[in-house]
Amino acid sequence: MVKLSDYVFQFLESKGVSHAFMLPGGGAMHLDDSIGKSNMEYTCFLHEQAAAIAAEAYGQHTNRPGLVLVTSGPGATNAITGVAAGWIDSTPMLVISGQSKRSDLVGDKGVRQTGSQEVQIVPMVKPITKYAVQILKPEEIRYYLERAYEEATTGRPGPVWLDIPLDVQAVMIEESGLRGYVSTAKGEPDITEAIDAAVKLLEMSQKPLVLAGNGVKLAGAEELLDGLLDTLHLPVQTTWKAIDLIGEESAFYAGHPGIMGDRGANLVLQSADFILSVGSRLDTSITAFNDRNFGRNAKKVIVDIDPNEIARMDMEKEASAACDAGLFLKELLEAVRQRKDVLWSEKTQKARESWLSFCRETRNRYPVVTKEHKNVKGYVSAYYFIGELCKFLKEEDIIVPESSGGAGEITYQAFRLKKGQKMKNAAGLGSMGFGLPYAIGSCIANGKRRTVLINGDGAFQLNIQELETLHRLKLPVKIFIWSNQGYASIRSMQRNNFGGHYVGSDAGSGLTMPDISKVAEAYGFKTYRIRDNAELDRALPEIMKDDSPMLCELMVLPEETVSPRVKAAVGENGKMVSGALEDMWPYETE
Repeated sequence: MVKLSDYVFQFLESKGVSHAFMLPGGGAMHLDDSIGKSNMEYTCFLHEQAAAIAAEAYGQHTNRPGLVLVTSGPGATNAITGVAAGWIDSTPMLVISGQSKRSDLVGDKGVRQTGSQEVQIVPMVKPITKYAVQILKPEEIRYYLERAYEEATTGRPGPVWLDIPLDVQAVMIEESGLRGYVSTAKGEPDITEAIDAAVKLLEMSQKPLVLAGNGVKLAGAEELLDGLLDTLHLPVQTTWKAIDLIGEESAFYAGHPGIMGDRGANLVLQSADFILSVGSRLDTSITAFNDRNFGRNAKKVIVDIDPNEIARMDMEKEASAACDAGLFLKELLEAVRQRKDVLWSEKTQKARESWLSFCRETRNRYPVVTKEHKNVKGYVSAYYFIGELCKFLKEEDIIVPESSGGAGEITYQAFRLKKGQKMKNAAGLGSMGFGLPYAIGSCIANGKRRTVLINGDGAFQLNIQELETLHRLKLPVKIFIWSNQGYASIRSMQRNNFGGHYVGSDAGSGLTMPDISKVAEAYGFKTYRIRDNAELDRALPEIMKDDSPMLCELMVLPEETVSPRVKAAVGENGKMVSGALEDMWPYETE
């Protein structure tokens, strides 16, 4: 006989789940006790939202389920934001929440609450999970665990949620009599048509381009992608989520396109005559809200694991495949190698080298970090900072940009990654407050390698309490805060669209910020404050010479915004009309 709460963690350990992110509570008392007695490592956070965010980061970096343990009621509702991010970004996650005992559940009584801190969490999270269930029958625990684990880790990965009432947690069960889950996973789809189309288009194309998305990483298909690029010398672009697939030093790397991509990358994409998109859902940040104009000169083969995502894309496609990115790349690479004599003729080699040269020259013609950024006086230019930071980072470093605002957008746009570095955030949801817990989860997921967090002063406030978690764990996380006393991206939006009528975005419109350096010092961190580019040049080598944790406040140019970018305009009746990918502001004619 074994207590059900003990069985839960024994099962997860057997699946290789070795770490949990949690905040204890009465509604999960048996689960809390059991995880403490297990061999599983756990990290306690000071807010359940932060625990869920850290688990989301862990799942993104490891491709293994990020495990979250929370109590009932507000403990569960606080975790929802992190789960929503995992849903959007296809992150394997498993949330286990405590709940009031079965006799105190609302059930069909028609009332709002019966038990202490009771909240009907399962109906709330069903739209943002692959599987969510309240476990009322202890004898079904094996079934629920096996199904939840499979749902989280197969097909298009995503979060799952198990809600376990207090008395169910405490039941003694006989392991040998438990019913298991019979997998309903389907076999591999037939993708012959899409493979044939891709090979044919690669043979005909003069300017082919691969666009690699996060699905490549989720499939563990990095080496297959490298093999395809090496075999045919194909230029490749990445989405933000997959930006660390290819190092900037690669002869094949052609940038990251989109509304806030680099100008050269957008021009390359719009010049391609064939685009193979693998593992990207081609969301609006990539297509600039205009699917029809995306790669408008190119024939396209689209590969995504979710057929609904492919159906949503309003663009011409020569072929598509709703399958795992790894499966497609494996079969395509085999087909390419069988036909290499045709695909890699002397004529093709010359054309490919000319195309790769065009890609390199186009990107080099439009550097993101410019002399104007270097020459900023009186403040730190965020762009200049990113350019300089890249020089001091090691190949094994982890980079975490905030998931919203300029600290995320400018960082992704300007960063030059080395092969081996890893960079992720949760830009799909784009929530403030993700930076600090995401950095903690990322650092733990990568064996406590040095991690660099780049955050805005406004977003940092939303989970600033996790400075204590970071201090307790003594993780090698270096925090750079872009301090501009408010929400710069919101001020920019209000300035551009409402004539500078500011609301809740700075001190003059109802928003104030504390002295972040003093707050960090209270938590026990060494701090720096850098006021301009010249001071940055002097201080950055000292800051980055080792792995010691610290917080550095950068007094950034208050109104520096993402540039270049595709601008939207307000059309008739307030309708927003997006510009073309190749026509980024500031416009070349200006």
